[in-house]
Order: sequence, then structure tokens, then C-alpha cells
Amino acid sequence: MTEAVKVVSSHKGMELLWASPRELLNIFQANDLGCHIITATNSVLSKLKVVGKDLGQYSLETVQMFYNDAAHSGYKL
Repeated sequence: MTEAVKVVSSHKGMELLWASPRELLNIFQANDLGCHIITATNSVLSKLKVVGKDLGQYSLETVQMFYNDAAHSGYKL
């Protein structure tokens, strides 16, 4: 993609598209490389809400989610 950015930049009116990133990191990579257009699924875009979130808090929320799922299933410890 780095080479593609160089090629595209030498042609007036041409834009580079990064299609269907598979993970959130790819959105940041495409942006950092200078891609003009990035297409992404809703499932990838929905992960943007956790960018910058406190990792300690996120970890606690994840543990709570597993606990709630186990409790909801009727599993007893």
C-alpha cells in the first residue's frame, strides 16, 4: 500500500481506496499511509467506540460481561 500511495500521488485526480479492512488496526494503517477512501463493515466500525478507552475499565467490563452471561445461563459456582 505504501507503494500504491506513491503511484497514485503522481496522478492528478486519482485516489487510493483501501477496501474491506479486516480489523480496526487496518483503518489506522490506511489513514497513516494516506489512503483517500477506506471502506469498512459495520462490525469493524463499531469497534471505534473503544479506541482510547481505559484498559483497566474495559477489562472490568469484559469480566462483568462473562459473569453476567454465566449467571444468565443458570451456571452456579
